[in-house]
Amino acid sequence: MKLFDSPNDFREMLDAVHNGVAIIDKEGIVVVYNRTAGSMLSRDPKSLLGQHIKQVSPDAWEDLKRIIQTGEPQIGKKINIDKFIIIANRTPIVHGQKVVGVMSVFQDISDYERIAGQLESYKRVNEELHAIINSSFDGLWICDSEGKVVNVNNASEKINNIQAEDVIGKSMDSLIQQGVVDRSVTLEVLKKRTGVTMIQNLKNGRQILVTGNPVRDEQGEIYLVVVNERDITNLNRLRNELDESRALASSYRSELSLKAEQEKLLSGTVFRSDEMARVSDRALRVAQVDSTVLIEGESGVGKGFMAGFIHNLSPRRKGPFVRVDCGAIPESLIESELFGYEKGAFTGALREGKSGQFELADGGTLFLDEIGDLPLNVQVKLLRFLEENEIVRIGSRWPKSINTRVVAATNRDLEKMVLQGSFRKDLFFRLNVVPISIPPLKDRIDDVPVFIYHFLSRLNEKYKMNKFLSRAAMDCLCSYSFPGNIRELSNLIEQLVVLTQGNRIDIDDLPAHLRVNDSALAEISGGKDWNLSKAVQGLEKSLIAKALKKCGSQRKAAKLLGVNQSTLARKASRYSIKRDAILHIDA
Repeated sequence: MKLFDSPNDFREMLDAVHNGVAIIDKEGIVVVYNRTAGSMLSRDPKSLLGQHIKQVSPDAWEDLKRIIQTGEPQIGKKINIDKFIIIANRTPIVHGQKVVGVMSVFQDISDYERIAGQLESYKRVNEELHAIINSSFDGLWICDSEGKVVNVNNASEKINNIQAEDVIGKSMDSLIQQGVVDRSVTLEVLKKRTGVTMIQNLKNGRQILVTGNPVRDEQGEIYLVVVNERDITNLNRLRNELDESRALASSYRSELSLKAEQEKLLSGTVFRSDEMARVSDRALRVAQVDSTVLIEGESGVGKGFMAGFIHNLSPRRKGPFVRVDCGAIPESLIESELFGYEKGAFTGALREGKSGQFELADGGTLFLDEIGDLPLNVQVKLLRFLEENEIVRIGSRWPKSINTRVVAATNRDLEKMVLQGSFRKDLFFRLNVVPISIPPLKDRIDDVPVFIYHFLSRLNEKYKMNKFLSRAAMDCLCSYSFPGNIRELSNLIEQLVVLTQGNRIDIDDLPAHLRVNDSALAEISGGKDWNLSKAVQGLEKSLIAKALKKCGSQRKAAKLLGVNQSTLARKASRYSIKRDAILHIDA
């Protein structure tokens, strides 16, 4: 049985083939061109028969001629024809060991090329996306709608100390049970159906900030959850260190600011003596705490100045500084002045009531000058405040908390008053937490010239003058004991500035009780040298030498002369008074 009864049957069979088929003889004449091949050229296959292949496909003849000449087939030749991309297998037709033609079987691969291009693009996009995900500093987890892990990037592996293959495909519930994380933002997103941010604690001790966001399909259903995580362990450590650094910097700034204020205040202080240097150092240290301070000293030594000095160096310096002279307020009014009263508390009271000095000093310092003049009934209320920081207004039953520091001052002997029963013993001990004793001016003669220059400068500026003291006048003032202390000295200098004619203030301008009398001068000088400065120095040197010989020690001699031992030692050194010299002085 024949497979084909005629050439037409063979031609119909070739036309039914999906691939293109073309056959040329050894001269290059087209003898077969099926329907599929003709459609690729948009031409009738019959019109191509008998034509030379160069007229059909000019580029093909060189390849086909080589096959005819060599007898070697050409497999997988890629050819572009118009809008088609074809792949051709060309094989020689051999008859009697001679190549008599070439058969080309080719297929349109345009669709395959397009699909392959798309696949290549998808592959490239996938690789780029994978590279982007793994280059992220933040960790990334991708989970499906059931909470199973689909992908994990390299950063997440490092943050969680895991391998991707160990968690991919597992549910977040199982990872929680294994202790990989303490809770899952993915499950919260699937539960709340919206973005969620939380803090997670990992089993490796790290703390991470995680944010999960849902990815929805066209129907609005969640099919993926993308989780971003950032290790904030170091961030928290850095933040804590930053907070500590800021606190330290703030502390340094506050300390530097305080030091600057302290230096500014200290630069304005008027003293040079060692005694006052020790007093100011003690005041400087006690200013930094809220302890109650008791300032003791004679009238006029500067107790009020010292109280203000302490306040201005303290953390309360921005608060009020309220001064109360306890001795200047009538005994009947002192309680209401200090503690205030409610409306209608007594006849003559203000209708709206009145705040006391403690309330006015809230947040600052209350300076109680001449504390020894307080009546006993008021001392009781003061003691209550010092112990409980509470006051009770007159006419009120309710205590009121007050944040006030108390600095007290007195020129009286409170210990003696305690023994006499005029001052409460418990209040004395409560006030005397940090005592500061200011020595009288006679015990710090080195400060006298400093005060004189200070008062002179201030008064010259005030009255637009240019007054100055002669050396003799200065020496005479330095030899005076000033029982009224700084207040007396201040008043004296103002008197001299106002009353003295001319700019020079000499010894003759001084009040009579300050000048050394003629008999004393004759005793010192022998009537030969009338220079006042030398006379005063001679008297001082003679008295110091006699006191040292009489007492046998500097401590006893200083007590006899009414000065501090340090002052006596300094003056003895100034006058070169030695033990050998003392023995030759007539006691």
